Amino acid sequence: MLHTLRPGRGDVAPIVCVHPVTGAVTAYRALALALAWPGPVLAFSAPPGGGELELADLAARYVGQLDAAAPLRVLGWGLGGVVAAEMAAVAAARRGTVRFVGLVDSRAPTPDMRARPTDRETLVKAFVQHTVLVRELAPVAPAASDAAAVLAALREAGADDGADAAAVEERVQTFIALVRAFYHHAPRPVPIEIDLFESTESHPSHPKPPTLGWDGLAPTVARHPAAGNHFTMLAPSHAAALARALDACQRG
Repeated sequence: MLHTLRPGRGDVAPIVCVHPVTGAVTAYRALALALAWPGPVLAFSAPPGGGELELADLAARYVGQLDAAAPLRVLGWGLGGVVAAEMAAVAAARRGTVRFVGLVDSRAPTPDMRARPTDRETLVKAFVQHTVLVRELAPVAPAASDAAAVLAALREAGADDGADAAAVEERVQTFIALVRAFYHHAPRPVPIEIDLFESTESHPSHPKPPTLGWDGLAPTVARHPAAGNHFTMLAPSHAAALARALDACQRG
């Protein structure tokens, strides 16, 4: 689903944000408000329900929902950056114009990731961890992998948002489907320079590799340091600085 995070001038192409691994777009709200870009700021959330997903299919679907005549300016955090890069490849293949590809601490998938465990128990723990860390809360582990146990863990951490077990289960299913799709995605070349915004801090549960793997997938990769760790880069405390860096990269 395509959301408007912030309206803007109708004669200026939007910046389009792509959901991270959670499938939701709430993480972009503070950033959208801080951007000086005069056009709208839009965002794609993931289709609900989980199931079998492929990032290439999602990217093609998202590009198809945008104005083909408008230059594509796309931005993604984490997994959202991988989908954003694929959207640029799709748009270029359809002879569209790509003006900006911004990746926020996004790691390009590699074939060895296909051997990583993707069972529900493992990914439920990752879901809970991600949910609490983006809110800068203390890590907590669920007692089991069912929705009730996940909800109990989120409530213990103060990260449940008033959700019930059914809503939590839907989020878990989306998260699992996107992680599995990420591990099996083969990234394609991006037609223009990538602007890569890399976290300046590491986190024990998300250590920084020597490279995020985009060299060779674009003509050039411009690297920009961004405050925070992978989970906090878009937090309100860092949004204004990241927005200034993003605005400075807009061309044409």
